[in-house]
Amino acid sequence: MPARARVRPAHPLDHHASFRAVIAAAPAIATLAARLATANVSADLVGALAMACGDLASGFGAPPGSRARSLAHHRAWIAVREIDRVLREARRRHLVAPEVLGRAQRAVDRADVMIAALPGVLAS
Repeated sequence: MPARARVRPAHPLDHHASFRAVIAAAPAIATLAARLATANVSADLVGALAMACGDLASGFGAPPGSRARSLAHHRAWIAVREIDRVLREARRRHLVAPEVLGRAQRAVDRADVMIAALPGVLAS
């Protein structure tokens, strides 16, 4: 009898596109962080991404339309914008291969757009 493939249960936040975008950015950001470390540049990009995930989760846990939800999502957006700032600096200083930067930039841009589209994020 063949073994059944295990199906991963859906996470409660999987239906939020912004959360999925931040999670999807993790491999590209981790690769970039490792390359920056070899270039002797200290940047806690993975930590910033984790904080963005936490802020998104906190926001989705708050009541819809509440100030707490807007502020948490705005913090997540700010964290992603800070990662983008590091990307721009790495590109300007030619610290990392362009293909690594390109993958990370696309992932961060997607997360940025998805979080910015949440209600109240840009108004906070």
